[in-house]
Amino acid sequence: MKKIILIYCFLAICLVANAQKFVPEIKTGTQITATAIVGGQEFPLALKIISTTAPYSIGWGVDGYGEGSFEMSEKAFANGTELVQVSQPALGVTKLGDAQTFSVISKDAFKTLTDTKAFTYGGAKFKIKTPETAAIKINGKDVDVFHVINEDGKQELWVLNNAAFPLIIQSTGQATDIVMSEIK
Repeated sequence: MKKIILIYCFLAICLVANAQKFVPEIKTGTQITATAIVGGQEFPLALKIISTTAPYSIGWGVDGYGEGSFEMSEKAFANGTELVQVSQPALGVTKLGDAQTFSVISKDAFKTLTDTKAFTYGGAKFKIKTPETAAIKINGKDVDVFHVINEDGKQELWVLNNAAFPLIIQSTGQATDIVMSEIK
């Protein structure tokens, strides 16, 4: 009888451990492999977290086109209200306005999302999509994300459950949609 109870306890522990989702660490130097989708055309995109302190900076690179970065102020990262919309980024450093973020939502928006299950960004009201239909995988593991959809159903974001760096893991309905596949 004791052996059966031990086996059930072991199985329960394994199931709980397996059910937990992955939250990749985002820090200076983190490299991200992604696919960008512009006008239905896909191309490989390399992203790199250049700085996780003000000014926050995310570098990008596209083979055959070039490299650059988006720089966000402390104010934008803390309480920005809109995603920068680019279909062809400028080479070099692009400094964003105090309301704009790139590939992340602001900490205020993330807090509102966790507190109320909804937030407004770029004038669009997003709420958590239920029921969730598909898991998002990074490095082959299910990632802990908030899947949100706007009111008209034309925009969706998958936001990493990370209050310090609420990275958008995947998007649809943006000028440039991104699908991340690897974070290291």
